[in-house]
Amino acid sequence: MKATSAVLLFVSLFVPFAFFNHSDGWNQGARLAELHAIVLRGTLRIDAYHEITGEKALIDGHYYSERARATVLAALPAFGLAVLAQKAMGVDPDSPQGWRASQWIATAGSVGVLAALGGVAFFALIEARLGVRTGLVSTYALFLGSLTFPYAAALFAHAGTIGLLAIALWGTLGPPSARRDYLAGIAAGFAVASEYPAVLPCAAIGLYFMAVDVRRMRRFVLGTVPAAALILLNNYLITGSPLQVGYGSNPQFPELNNSNLMGFRAPDLALTPALLWSEYRGLFYWSPALVMALPGAVWLARRDHAAAALAIGGFLLVFLQVAAFYSWHGGNAVGLRYISPGLPFLGFIAAYGIWRFPTIGTLLTVASVLLMGMVTAIAIDPPADAPTPLRLFYLVRVRDSRFADNLGTLSGLSVPASLAVLGSVVIASAAVVVLTPRG
Repeated sequence: MKATSAVLLFVSLFVPFAFFNHSDGWNQGARLAELHAIVLRGTLRIDAYHEITGEKALIDGHYYSERARATVLAALPAFGLAVLAQKAMGVDPDSPQGWRASQWIATAGSVGVLAALGGVAFFALIEARLGVRTGLVSTYALFLGSLTFPYAAALFAHAGTIGLLAIALWGTLGPPSARRDYLAGIAAGFAVASEYPAVLPCAAIGLYFMAVDVRRMRRFVLGTVPAAALILLNNYLITGSPLQVGYGSNPQFPELNNSNLMGFRAPDLALTPALLWSEYRGLFYWSPALVMALPGAVWLARRDHAAAALAIGGFLLVFLQVAAFYSWHGGNAVGLRYISPGLPFLGFIAAYGIWRFPTIGTLLTVASVLLMGMVTAIAIDPPADAPTPLRLFYLVRVRDSRFADNLGTLSGLSVPASLAVLGSVVIASAAVVVLTPRG
């Protein structure tokens, strides 16, 4: 993969991710409260900010974010620079103006960057296996045509986890080398430290390494050590025990505690239609390009049995975990957000379907990008009690011209003009990537 193509592809993903910001919910607020507490008050306790979020653990009379910590760690540099700049300009970082600017910068500088880097790694992996055009379409299907896009514009863990696991897949399934094995382990480890259910597909990666080369598995496991240390240290600082997590200490969610396995039960396979096809949360409904994984699984299995077992197994483990969770729908959310750790694996499978049926795959990818673009331009949190969110929420807001602010509208452009500028950046970058000579 040429450096020019990598840079352009990164731009074509990062610009859309940074163009919008939806970091004004409870999940995002927990991380933003922790960022403010760390940088402005030198503590992990969010007592001074806890009222902005319900995603908090109450331990020994103090409030803490109950979220996994890698996303906050990734956001610290960008947030810290934003605060320094605000103080230099005489802006109070805790004022509404300061809060809004720093959350935008912190979000783009963390999950936005990780997701875009993951897209570059994913493209490199698919390009090497199936060619540049399949690589480009498959990358846009996963990173602009799935939940990666809207959640890369919010300080959730989902988009960063997808990016990290895409990097892990690149390290695992690319040409073998010690450097790739260690990098796969580092990326996989921090994916788990961002979103704990990512341990399931990461276990599939570990089993793959065990099957192909035990030495590679050892390097992979060593790569996960820094993230494991972060998890243990965070647990110790908050709960006093490295083995006790903050989850289960939230009085607002009594369903999540150690006595009931944190809300998990046996997988309910009767949920499958709702998980895959329904307008409410259906994975393929909201990202139709990913349906190419159905034929893709067949063609991948024919060409690479081990990679097929890894990708299919990694996705199915996450799918079963979602089907086993009491709140599988994810509350006020678009799509099946808890499936996020499985999306890079499903996207890898779908790439083979797109390669085999390029016209259908391209059309479905365009439809997916337009659908996710509409979602990101409006809101990522339709009400949980809206059974048909496309019709009852999104199309109503399109009809009423109710769109969220973006960098274009904040600069004085109309919504159509701002979206046209964004689309032009993506299309122009993609065209140059395709037309760049390979040699």
